[in-house]
Amino acid sequence: MYTIPSSFKDFIAPDCDRAAFIQNYLNDAGLEAPILQMEGKNHIYVKFPQNQYDPTFRIKTVIAHYDRFPGSPGANDNSAAVFCLLEWAAKLAKLAGGQFHNIRLIFTDGEELGAAGGVAEQGAFPLAQVFRRLGITNDDIFVFDCMGRGDVPVLTQTILPPKTPAGFVKSFTVLEQRAAALLQSSANGRWFCLPCNYSDNASFIANGIPAVAITMLPSAEVTAATRGQIPETWQLLHTAGDNLASLNPQSFEIFHNILNNLAALKSLAEYE
Repeated sequence: MYTIPSSFKDFIAPDCDRAAFIQNYLNDAGLEAPILQMEGKNHIYVKFPQNQYDPTFRIKTVIAHYDRFPGSPGANDNSAAVFCLLEWAAKLAKLAGGQFHNIRLIFTDGEELGAAGGVAEQGAFPLAQVFRRLGITNDDIFVFDCMGRGDVPVLTQTILPPKTPAGFVKSFTVLEQRAAALLQSSANGRWFCLPCNYSDNASFIANGIPAVAITMLPSAEVTAATRGQIPETWQLLHTAGDNLASLNPQSFEIFHNILNNLAALKSLAEYE
């Protein structure tokens, strides 16, 4: 059974310098973690050893925002996901020679700004613009948000506009299918698809790059959501109730299963 480390309490402390915490954690694991400054926001890029990549297979970009809503501990939104990703990154860094994972990991800043100002105000929006300019449009992009409460992984249901280009629809559909298969294999077949608030996936979709968002809910709240009720987990977000006591260690276990299976996932690269 997973036990939430005591250092997690330090990460959600009101006075924590979260960017420094992330960089120090990764540096202690032997990984460089430079800051990517974009329009006043500090995204953190994890530099894995180059020999852990194989160009035959697709890159899997993994994204989680580390900023939090003012006045909230942000234990679930989004500290749980970030902390699990830090533990996972440390594990990936120790892969034996010849093993590869093709993971591109980025911790983003400023996701919460999109709640009030719209997708263009999200910190990840200029990051997605850079991806577009550099031609990085064929990654499988997985955004993880609020992964610390519940036992059912939830794939965000995305409704694309009617005039969306057919090529984008095809690529997005394939990515959704990969994400669904990943959740199916990682949680004993227990996963769901629900309409959810957008996370950093919105910034990439707005720039013509497919990206899916994954979250977690207790099974009872999934059932309630299908009946039109707002899950209690979502009602806690951006409040003082989004604290350590609201989290479930089981959620961390399930998320680590998802991440380990994602690292092992190998899809052939496609070149335009």
